[in-house]
Amino acid sequence: MEEFEPNVKLAIEAAAKSLARCEQCRASLERKLVQKEFDEETIKQALDFLESKKYLDDERYAASWIRSHCSFKPRGSIRLVRDLCARGVSRNIADEAVKAYFENVDEYELCDSALKKLLTKNKNVKKLLKSLADSGFSYKIIQRVLKNNRVGFECDSD
Repeated sequence: MEEFEPNVKLAIEAAAKSLARCEQCRASLERKLVQKEFDEETIKQALDFLESKKYLDDERYAASWIRSHCSFKPRGSIRLVRDLCARGVSRNIADEAVKAYFENVDEYELCDSALKKLLTKNKNVKKLLKSLADSGFSYKIIQRVLKNNRVGFECDSD
């Protein structure tokens, strides 16, 4: 390790311990180091070092997070980008990670799968529409999935 002040070394060690448990984004590690009462410059130096050594990588984190969360519950691109941004990933990185994910996964099929699960719960059409929209699917995809599954709906004009 490069020659750092003792406080920076401690911050690097604390962040590395968190990264050893699971992939994390820079913002998440920054919050953890703030809670441990490291100052802003110490945190910046520690995280810059970890990024330079490729231990910390928001792009890798975003791709991993998407794969993990979509394996549990189908999510649309809108929701995935929003959730990644809420975790502190930049909008640009979130957009690129979601775009890369949907190069190999059909968002329409995910929405169709989500609809089929919802249909077993006897939800009315408005609740189906809201649930699918809350899951991050675009209105265009939802409309197509509902039509292909012969689930009709009328939009209120108010």
